[in-house]
Amino acid sequence: ARLQQELDLQVALGLVLTAIKGYTAPEVEQTYARARALCMQLGETPQLFPTLGGLCLFYQSRGELATALELAEQLDRLAQRTATPALRLAAHGALGALLFFRGEYTAARSHLEQGIALIDPTVQWPQALRHGEAPGIRCLSVAALTLWCLGYPEQALQRSHEGLVLAQTFADPYSLVHAQHWTASLQHRRREVPAVLAQAEAILALATAQEFPVYVEHGICWRGWALAMQGQGEAGLGQMHKGLEALLVTGLELSRPLWLVLLAEAAGHAGQVEEGIRLVAAALTMLEASGRGDMLAEAYRVQGV
Repeated sequence: ARLQQELDLQVALGLVLTAIKGYTAPEVEQTYARARALCMQLGETPQLFPTLGGLCLFYQSRGELATALELAEQLDRLAQRTATPALRLAAHGALGALLFFRGEYTAARSHLEQGIALIDPTVQWPQALRHGEAPGIRCLSVAALTLWCLGYPEQALQRSHEGLVLAQTFADPYSLVHAQHWTASLQHRRREVPAVLAQAEAILALATAQEFPVYVEHGICWRGWALAMQGQGEAGLGQMHKGLEALLVTGLELSRPLWLVLLAEAAGHAGQVEEGIRLVAAALTMLEASGRGDMLAEAYRVQGV
């Protein structure tokens, strides 16, 4: 009983630490590693699933995609054995996101759509409490970018809208700011600069009020990009550099190539062509080293502009 109580505490603590310190905080890894050790002692306990899920997000956010993918595959095998819809939804979301980041869009879409088919809006709130963000919102949000990359812009827009509406419906702040960030990503791909700026302000307002530091910095980066693209190059680039530096302090390496590509684009737009070329070259090196494929096409597009 004592070990089970400690395990319950560690899993709950992992979720709280993720929200207030970010996915990549050392405390997050330590907490989930301890929970995993307890799971091994106790045998196959229900807490193994959220523990592996927490570790999966940690390594994903650190940019260690191969390790994260192994954990996502373990989640998928666990979910298949239990046949519980909520666990299957979370597993499809985790695996779909990893496959998207690796640029394996067809496989990612398959998992994400299977997850979307399992969404039950009435249980999104308790799922968010267990997973940090509602898995259904993750599936919809990542599916939007996946569909865009596969060449289905209207379907992408529809999935993005569905994810944002679902997040707003049950008003879990962490899931909502997550959906807003992914919405901004799609708006960026659609070159909707005013929409990105509006979304950035929404992200900043919510993340600041709820003390989600990682999303505060994402909001600053999105706002900086939009300002730079609207002709305020110096101010915009300054905000982007500030946001990226703060993100990297947290260890969020997954985001580094994304913001380097957008920084390169903004620098080029501001007339700093050589700096833009340097930034996009650095981003391409990181993308190839990490196995992240979803930003490659965008990086090459910016490089060729």
